[in-house]
Amino acid sequence: MSQGASLTTNQKVVVWVRGKLGHKIGRGECWDLGEQALKQAGANTSNDLGPVGDDTDYIWGDPISDISKIEPGDILQIRDHLVTTKTMIEYVFKDGSTETETNERTAKRGHHTAIVNGKLDANGGVRTLEQHVRPGGDIVQNMYLPTRDVPETVTKSTEQRKHPRTKQLERVSVTKTVTVTVTGTIWPYHPKAK
Repeated sequence: MSQGASLTTNQKVVVWVRGKLGHKIGRGECWDLGEQALKQAGANTSNDLGPVGDDTDYIWGDPISDISKIEPGDILQIRDHLVTTKTMIEYVFKDGSTETETNERTAKRGHHTAIVNGKLDANGGVRTLEQHVRPGGDIVQNMYLPTRDVPETVTKSTEQRKHPRTKQLERVSVTKTVTVTVTGTIWPYHPKAK
């Protein structure tokens, strides 16, 4: 950006929120972060644009019809968003016997607001700035938000592992399969200058 050029509304939102990383904004609710970011950027806030209540799906600006068009500084209103990551690891020993480990992790955002902090990546995920979310709780954090299912990924490797029967250490083939499913709704908005 050339010296003296003024920032766009989206740029003002991102610069302000990045400056608040690690800090609690307002009551520490996700809504407080979105509301204050838009207010300081001179944009219409959810209070200006629509009904605001404890369980309202807030309006944060002009709706964006295609989430792939989001830009840093856009605001995401989220409802019943659940990311389920399943990891299965299969170990195959020299004699053909196998061991399998399965792990499932979930991340839930029931009624939530987030600020876009990057472009959508190839897997449909985006960096976001959020508060009132794990792991940091009520402080502003840089997070990663999957917006859609991610195709299954399979990686193969080898490692040393004890055979379950003989207890002898041996080199085994390892196949790791990861699937990510995403449910829920995300409404993206482009901030609207007053």
